[in-house]
This record gives sequence, C-alpha cells and structure tokens, in this order.
Amino acid sequence: MAPMSQVPGYRPSLSFAVHDKLYSYWRLPSSVRSSLQQTIPLFFSDVKGVVAVDWNSWLSFVDVNCQNFENSVNEIDKTWTLALYAEKFLALVSVQFDPDRHHSSWRRLCELTHFKALKSVAMMLTDDSGEFFMAFTIGVTILEKALYDLYDKKSNPVKSRKKNMILRDLLHSDTLADAVPEGLLHLLKVLFLPSGLNLRNLVWHGFMIPAEFPKCFGCLTLLLITVLFVFSDEVQARNTSETVRGKHAAELFRIGSFNGKFVTNTSKLSKEEDDRRQLYLAAVLRQEPPTVRDEIIRRWTSATFVPKGRSNLLRRAIDALVEQGDELWFLFAALPVLEHALRIQFLHVNQERAGLLDAYSLAQVDEYYSTLDGFGQRDKHQVLLHPGVLVQAENVANANGENSNDCYDSVANALYEQLPFASLSALLDLFMMSSGPNLRAKLCHGEANLTNLLRSSHVEALAPAKLSSATLLLFEAFVLLCESSIESSSVACAVMAIDVDKDSLPPAVRCQLQVFGETTTCSFHPFYQLYRALSAAHSVASAFAAFRAKWTDFDLYDVDGDETRQQSGLTQVQFAAIKTTDGLPFTLVEKSDRVTEFIAALCTKDKSTSELPAGKKKSFAHLIGQLNDELDTFSVQICHDFTRNDRPDLVKSCCSIFLTPAEIDSTALSLSGAVNLLEGSVKRNLLALSDQEGLGVAACMMEIIACCQRSLEMFRSRIEQFQQLVVTGKARTKHRRSLLTSIFFLPVFERMQMVSLSIVERHVLRLRDVAADMAACIHSQKKAIVTCPRVVQVEQVQCKLLQCITSFEGCTGSYEASQKSNEQAVHRALQFLNSKALKAAFPPLQ
Repeated sequence: MAPMSQVPGYRPSLSFAVHDKLYSYWRLPSSVRSSLQQTIPLFFSDVKGVVAVDWNSWLSFVDVNCQNFENSVNEIDKTWTLALYAEKFLALVSVQFDPDRHHSSWRRLCELTHFKALKSVAMMLTDDSGEFFMAFTIGVTILEKALYDLYDKKSNPVKSRKKNMILRDLLHSDTLADAVPEGLLHLLKVLFLPSGLNLRNLVWHGFMIPAEFPKCFGCLTLLLITVLFVFSDEVQARNTSETVRGKHAAELFRIGSFNGKFVTNTSKLSKEEDDRRQLYLAAVLRQEPPTVRDEIIRRWTSATFVPKGRSNLLRRAIDALVEQGDELWFLFAALPVLEHALRIQFLHVNQERAGLLDAYSLAQVDEYYSTLDGFGQRDKHQVLLHPGVLVQAENVANANGENSNDCYDSVANALYEQLPFASLSALLDLFMMSSGPNLRAKLCHGEANLTNLLRSSHVEALAPAKLSSATLLLFEAFVLLCESSIESSSVACAVMAIDVDKDSLPPAVRCQLQVFGETTTCSFHPFYQLYRALSAAHSVASAFAAFRAKWTDFDLYDVDGDETRQQSGLTQVQFAAIKTTDGLPFTLVEKSDRVTEFIAALCTKDKSTSELPAGKKKSFAHLIGQLNDELDTFSVQICHDFTRNDRPDLVKSCCSIFLTPAEIDSTALSLSGAVNLLEGSVKRNLLALSDQEGLGVAACMMEIIACCQRSLEMFRSRIEQFQQLVVTGKARTKHRRSLLTSIFFLPVFERMQMVSLSIVERHVLRLRDVAADMAACIHSQKKAIVTCPRVVQVEQVQCKLLQCITSFEGCTGSYEASQKSNEQAVHRALQFLNSKALKAAFPPLQ
C-alpha cells in the first residue's frame, strides 16, 4: 500500500454548478467567441495616456439580445470576452504608474490609497513573473478600497455614511450608483457578486488555486482600477494629491500596530528556553543551510493539512517571508490556503455530529460559504472558528433515528478539541476576537497598509525582529498545524504497518516549535483578558491596601487652649506611620465636632434618616457611614455566594481575593480558585465560551476593572497631593479639610472598589464553571445546556455597576474636586446596593 500522503489526487473545490458557471465561455463555439471579440467595446488609451472604455456601449453590448448567435450567450460570457481583451491590451500597451507624470488626470490616480502597490501588481501580471493569482488577490483588494474611497468622497456629509463597507454592500449602494457609469457598475457586479462570477470570494476564501485562475481577470481588475479615478472629484494640485494619499495611508491598519500586545506564557520556561523565545521560527529557519531550509519547507507544504494544489503557493509564501521578509506577500498567499485547509478539517471533524454534507467543502451556487471569520453573519453560514457548528437537523435526525425537532440548533465545534492549543489560540486572536487585529478582513477589504508589498530581493532582508508579531504568530501557528497532521499521518501509517519517510526536523526548529506550543496563550479572548485584568487589579488593590493601612492608623489628641488649659474645640490627628522630613509623625488639626462626626458615623451601625431632624440634609460623614453599613451587608452576601457553587460537583468552593480578611495572606490566593483557569482540562472550553454562555458583558466588566484601578491610583495620588501641600506649608484650610475628609472616606472608598471587583470576579468564576460543564459534556452527541447561572441578572447588574462605579472617578481628581462629586458618588453607590438588579443577581440571605 502506498503512503497515505500519495493516495489522494487533486479535486477542484468548486461544485459542478459553480465550475459550469465560471467556465461556460469556453463551451461556446469558437465562431461565437470570435464574433463576441469583434463586437465588444474595447479599452483604449486616449491622447492623455489615460485608459478608458465607452461604458454606454458596454452596457448596450451586454443588454442586447444575441439573436445572431447560435448558442445562448450570457453576461458572464461577455465579461470573459472583455477580460481576455484586457489581457491583450496590457500586453500591447504599456500602462504607466509613474507618480511623476505631469498630467492632471494621473494626479488623480496618485490619490488612490494603494497607488504605490499598483506597479507591483502590474509586474506580477507579466509573463516573466507569472504570479497571476496573486496579482488578482492583491488587485481586488486595491479595487475594493478605491471603490470605498470613492463612495466616501461622494457621500453626502449630512447623511451618516457606513464605515468600511464590504464590496457587496458597496456595489449595492445608491451613492456609488450615482458616482460611476451604469455600465461600469454592472460589470463590477458580474465580476464580484454571487449572482455573477463571484471571483473575489472564490479566491479569497480559498476555493480556487493558481492553476485554475486565468490571467485575464487580473488584467481586467488592474485596468478597472486605472479607469476608476476618472470619476473622482476635480483634479487636485500635485502636492495636494500626495497629501490626500498620505491622509489615507495614515488611516490604514498597520500589521505591526499589534506588536507588544500579544501575551505569552513564559512562567514555566527555563532561562535558556526564555532566551530562545526571543527568536522566532522565521529567524531560526534563516540560520539553516539553504538545502536544509528547502527540505523543511517542502515537508510542511506537502503535509496532509495543506489542500492539494496549494503546496507550491504556500512554499512561495514561506520563501517570501523567510528569505525576503515580505510578510504581506506571505499573508496574501497563505490566508486563502489556511482558510480552505481549516474548512476541510472542519468538515472532517464535525460531519457526523452536525450532519454536514460533503458539499460543505465546495463553493456552491446560491449558498453561503463556510468562512474563516465573519461571525456577524453566523446565522446565515458556518464560521469555521466559531465555537458552535450550525446543525443540519434533518441529517442528524436521520443518522440517529430521531425526530428532527429533537435536534439542537448547534453543537460544539470539534476543531476546538482537535487543533493544537497554541494554533487554536493564535487563530482566534488573529481572526475572531473583536479586540484583535482581525487580520484577514483587514487585508482582503483593503484596510491594511501595502507600502512594503513585494520588497525587492536585492534589498537587504529585514531582521526577524522587524517582522510583525501578528505575521510571525500566524506562520508558527500554520506550521504547527502542518506538523500536527504529519505526526497524525505517521501514527496512522505505523498502525497500518506502512513505511513512511521519517525525516525529522533539525533540533533548533523542533525546539522552537515546542517553545511556541508551550508559551502561546490567547491574548484577546474576553475571558483571558478578564483573568489578566483581575490579576493586575489585585496587584493595584494590594498596594492600595498597604497605603490605606498607614493612613487609617491614627491617634486623636485634644488640643489645649490658652494658658488656663481650657479645651480649644480642636483635635489633633496624628499618623504614626506617616513621617515628615524631620522624622516626626504627620499631623492634622481639625474641629473636634467634625472629627467626632466622622468617627461616630463609621463606627455606629444601622444609621437611619430618623436620627436626623426633619428636613435636614445628611452630612457627608453620615452618607459614608451609611454606605459602609450597606457594604458590610452586601459583603456577607457575596462572600456566601462565592462559597455556594452552582456546580459543586465540578468546582470546589472558593472565596474572593478582593474581600479576603486582612489576617489571610491574599497574595497566596492569587485569584483563589481561578489560579488554574488558564490551564488544564478546561482551557479549550474557555476559548469556546461565547455571549450566550455569559460572556456578552465582558467589555463592560473590563471597563469596571479599569475604572476601579484608575480610581484607586488617582485617589492615592490625590491624598499625596494634599499631604505635599501641608508639608510644604502651601495648604489652605480647605486643603487640610479635604485631606482629612479623604482620609475618613478612604476605607469606604476602597471597600466600594473591592466589592465592585468581587462582583466581576464572581462572574468570571461562574464562567469557569460553565467551561467545566462543557468539558464534562464534550463527548455528548447533544449540546449541553451551558448557560451561566442567572446570566440575564448578572449582565444587568454589570451594566448598572459600571454606571455606578464611574462616578467614583469624580472623587479622585485634584484637590479642587468638589464635595458635591463625593456626595453624588456615594448616593449612586447606595442606589446600586439597594437596586433590584443586584438583589436578583445576589439574593439576600434568608
């Protein structure tokens, strides 16, 4: 028996209907094709050197009933005819992309956002280069951005315009319909909409390979870019054109903008391994001899994970990245390959559980494609990296002998169980997370900067450190997927007693992949972000607790009056732990009745409005005393909620790290039961958490955490500012009074922040419980019910908490901050602690 890697042959990823529609032109008799070529409106170069076409004639040509032809000729056939002529036109006419040309029409072309990349695309379309597939992949991206810029320029400023519309929506917009000739718009729709050739989607979603893609459509796309600028606004001066292009370039996404934002888990690495992590796989490959490097790349590109017909494209992509440092060439070539590879794997691992048909691996007519991302339309199509797979209920019911009404709408995506964890984490970060780079969408919709596209091989290759973290992460994730499939094939062959080539990787390369697998974690998944944010907030809270302890440890002394030793009505507040420059305790003097009021308010329980005379407004001391009592009550409730798990069979009970008694070493708790949240058996299920499992308010919770951190840091800074004014003798009476008020407010202020953080922490632990439940049910054929307990109530309380806690930032400004801000914050806190939303999420103890 031959090795497994040699058994399958190439099979197109286009359904018969799509293939028939795409290549119907070539089934026409040669006489019909010749007649079309003789009657079609042609591209021409006018006296100014500007490429043009008579769009009215083109529209008439498309609309005419071809009665003179023996066979039926449709608009797709006519579009093929125009594309083939575009190829001839470019071969005969040298289209210049020279920014130094003086004619005003060319200055408009220079305003195109990606103008500098046009020359590279034109070079790729030459026979010497032969990169026709790549020319179209990049060219259609440039065209889409040019169309959006035209739409943006022509939109009525009064009306709200959509930002970064995708190509399909652009072609249906009234604004663009008014801006370009009807014939041009019709041609664009035939080329790029699903009702026509749908070329952009077929290429970018990985259904076509370079050998299947004709050169002529790349040529036509390039010419359409050059004719589009004619419909721009009036000609700008040359320097103005450069300014416009510079403005557009400044707004573009830069792949390197996420450098430093990716998180790695290096805590378990040795010093030698940590040093090695500073390198990247691309750098390690460069250090290998060329023959060894070529063999390594051949190993990866021939892996079973890589779909047939795409190995050569992937090899050239890796060569461009490793040898020339051309990450954009790598991304444009590798992303369609990766998407289709994942699509095939998605079908393989989910086919039985979700009832998917074999046709899911093919591009279909009148069917949404399964795509790498685009989860905003998940109700319409499968999203390969979404945690859930839409079920074809009828197929599942037939397979299981069940009624289709008993089947669930979705089941767990088995890719989350099968892919290497490091690769899965990286792919989710790069393509699916709202706070991540959204890499594929940025590139294919023309939103990325293409300045460094196709660097010359004569230019000194960039050092690996110059390559973006996103590109390097994608490369290593892709390679690990290839290696994983190679190892799986080797195991299968060993079981079947098949001899396989056991080429091994060089030690440095294998070690680098091992380090990547051990250190890569998810950087932008909301749960992981919440976990890290809570850890950072705990560090800030611990530092603030140490700061607060010094200021709340004070002694009170009556200040004597005149020589008769009568009481002056003043009290000295002495802080033993706070020293002045001469080593003496820091002291403040305040009216005794005011000090007594604060002490009484904070020490007396069950204060009520009945203690106040009718109509008298509560003092600030009374308000913070009341808030302190409410916090006492709620702290008991939430601490009990921490110990009362909703799933005690899955997770041990725990306590909040933010409400830990002072006598317990809270640093040893380190997020208590959550310390192992990012490790072990539930880590894949954590990645599968989504909005319906209770992650819908993650952004709200992140802002609560950030707000609490800012408030703690700024409140501390405010007290230190007051202290400095007193020490330097610059303090006025209002400054001393504000300082003392802040000191009495300090413990209550801190408790409010800690309670807020504990509410977020509790929800994070509930999400961990959900992930544990998912892990326990992962082998079930039916989707487990894994919603977060009281998810609706929890989401409501998080939103109300954010409104409340932001008001406390008003208490932390400079010493000019008004007393009114403090009172408003306390009032809002009291309202929140007595709200129905909080009681629903955390029911009072019986």
